[in-house]
Amino acid sequence: MSLKVTTRTVIIAAATLFLGWAGFSMTNDEPSENQLKQSPLPRLISVELLGTTKEITGVTVPAHILTGKRPGFFQVDEPSVVTVTLPGVRVVTIPVKTAFVNTEIDVKTKSAIVVDIDLLPLPKGLPFREAVAEFRRLLRDMKIEPDELMRKQMSTWPDDSGYHIYRTGVNLNESVKFMVDVRPTPGNDGFYLVLTFSALGDARRVLWDATFKPAANGPSSSAGVSKK
Repeated sequence: MSLKVTTRTVIIAAATLFLGWAGFSMTNDEPSENQLKQSPLPRLISVELLGTTKEITGVTVPAHILTGKRPGFFQVDEPSVVTVTLPGVRVVTIPVKTAFVNTEIDVKTKSAIVVDIDLLPLPKGLPFREAVAEFRRLLRDMKIEPDELMRKQMSTWPDDSGYHIYRTGVNLNESVKFMVDVRPTPGNDGFYLVLTFSALGDARRVLWDATFKPAANGPSSSAGVSKK
């Protein structure tokens, strides 16, 4: 499974991140050449859920993770364009302010395996309504279709919110879950998004349980995701 990320896509993503989300999102005009020259291009990162950390490209994985030591997670603390391959589902690409990668050690191969990917796409805190609107846009871009429960949960979210965390999600198939947290910033002056792709069930258990044998012909449902 592959996804082409063109130079133009990267430049537009960089402009959104570095020139400011609010101003750029309110116009259909592309950034000027002078603006682009003043803004460094973001890092391009590729990571596969349930893939090994050795397959991650675009960022140096800390040595302690590659050797199976704790803690088993690391942060990409700079604006990046992250391409995530989701087993049995699809590939998504999204500009982020920062990202976290969590791993588990496969007890059989002794390799560090990616089990959670957290993406923070907003470059700054937004009013609650705008943060939710941006989340809905990202859902459309990623072609993730909420199920009935997720739609019901989102329908109860208010137009404005105090210092509360709102969370929902959907299983994309038997191996992958997608979740979102709409969280207030530490200073309570806005909200930010945490998008999470996580390995589920048997796909996760097989890593730490050497005696576990998953079914040879498990379900292949990908409910919640609309295919291209």
